[in-house]
Amino acid sequence: MSEIAESFKEQNFALLRKHGSALAAPVVLLFIDAAIFFFVDWRMNETWQHQVLLGSVIIFGLLFWFLPSVRFFTNRYELTSARVVVHSGIFGTQVEEVPWGEITGVSVSRGVFAWFQRAGDLHFHREFGKDIVLKRVPRAKKLSREFESYLAGRVRPLGKGN
Repeated sequence: MSEIAESFKEQNFALLRKHGSALAAPVVLLFIDAAIFFFVDWRMNETWQHQVLLGSVIIFGLLFWFLPSVRFFTNRYELTSARVVVHSGIFGTQVEEVPWGEITGVSVSRGVFAWFQRAGDLHFHREFGKDIVLKRVPRAKKLSREFESYLAGRVRPLGKGN
C-alpha cells in the first residue's frame, strides 16, 4: 500500500461494552435459582416433581442468566477514525453506523447507581436524525471529554490563509 492510502485507512480507536455491573443482576438470579433447586429438590418424593422443578430451574436460568449474558458479550460499540458503530440485538446482528461528520457533540447522562461505578450513557448528538446512545459505558465522563476534544480537533478554524 502506498503511504497516502495508508494514511486514509480507517483506524480502530476503541471497542467498548457495557460496564461489567450489567451482569450483576443475572448472576444473583442464577445464584437464587440454584439455591432454590438445592434447598427444594431433596424434599421431592416423586420423580415427576423432581423433573418439573429441574425443568423450571433450567428455563429460569436460560431466561434470566444465559440470555442476558449472551447479550452482554455480543453487544458492543466500535469507535474508529471514521465512524461509530453500534452492534445490538440478541446476537449483535443489528448494526447502526454513524460517520463522525454527522456527530455534532457528546454528552453524558448518569443513573442513580452509575456514579458508584464511574459509568454512564454516552450520547452522540447527530446533525440529522436520532442520537446514538452508548449505554452504561465505563468511565463515560472521561471518554466524553476525549471525544469532545477529538471532535473539536477535526474542525479547522477559519483564519488567515483559508
